Amino acid sequence: MRTMVFLLLHIALLATDFDCILVGSSPFSLFEALYQNRLGHRVLVLEEAGECGGAWKGIDVCGVQHADLGCHQIGRDLHLKAFLEKYTGCKIVPMDYPDQPFDSAALGPNGWYFSRGCYELIENLLALIAKTDIVILNHTRAELITIDAAQQIATVKTNAQSYTAKKVIVTPMSSVPLQSMHSGPHESKSKYLHLYMLIQDPTPPRFSYYGGAVRGCSRMMNLTPFVDLAGTGRQLIVLQVHSENDLWNGQALLNGLKQNKLVDEGAYILESEPYIYETGNFHQGLISSAGGQGIIEVLQTGNFINLSSHIPKWEQMLQPVAAGSP
Repeated sequence: MRTMVFLLLHIALLATDFDCILVGSSPFSLFEALYQNRLGHRVLVLEEAGECGGAWKGIDVCGVQHADLGCHQIGRDLHLKAFLEKYTGCKIVPMDYPDQPFDSAALGPNGWYFSRGCYELIENLLALIAKTDIVILNHTRAELITIDAAQQIATVKTNAQSYTAKKVIVTPMSSVPLQSMHSGPHESKSKYLHLYMLIQDPTPPRFSYYGGAVRGCSRMMNLTPFVDLAGTGRQLIVLQVHSENDLWNGQALLNGLKQNKLVDEGAYILESEPYIYETGNFHQGLISSAGGQGIIEVLQTGNFINLSSHIPKWEQMLQPVAAGSP
């Protein structure tokens, strides 16, 4: 009897709030949350922002709703395309010719994309999560992960409260520091600078995704077809710029677009708005010194095409969606 009481007490002391905590809500993390849930695990997703999606979320900018955050290029992987259609219900279109039927044999150099941008993917994933008992906490910043190596438990401290779990899943861009008896908090961040320009240009969009070409800009994307602006005489263009000074040089950037014949010569700016996105840098090398092996898992992301490496695992547990619905 005394042994049984001891065991029950021991189990109670080792109980955690969740089986799995995911830090961040990129598409990778949302897919993994669904996968962990299908394994029967209690899952918590912590998201610092008010919206889910991370670098792939939709934002409201220049009076336009659900615009992509920054410039994205997904590629031409047809296996990944089929996976996203089957397991999220997203409508896939050719990125260079989004108004034309999809033809895998005639894909342009920029491959394929979502018909409503990355917002479509995130919304469909959230609709699937809403049918589960996965808990998502927005406006909740993960501030510190502490490892109890003896009990094989992690504690994630947030701006609201702390949560314990048997496993914590982060990405290489997670900004949460990791701490143990042998290491202090470590954190660094990177900034990505974007300038959105809503322009008056009655001509059809002349590009979808473009790298370089315009001075002060590393890449750009014409979001017009993906935010229901086609045929309105207005175009929404986002440019990832080199410096914060470039965020205020909209006219010079527009002139660069004109010189490269990427917009009409008579185009002019209706509204412009800067958007700075910060991403963290998780120090993976600290996992071992903090005793986090088997407790902290790093979900490899970085480029959207990296989703393909996770497909074999996710396909084992995820359920296909019904045609026409997430």
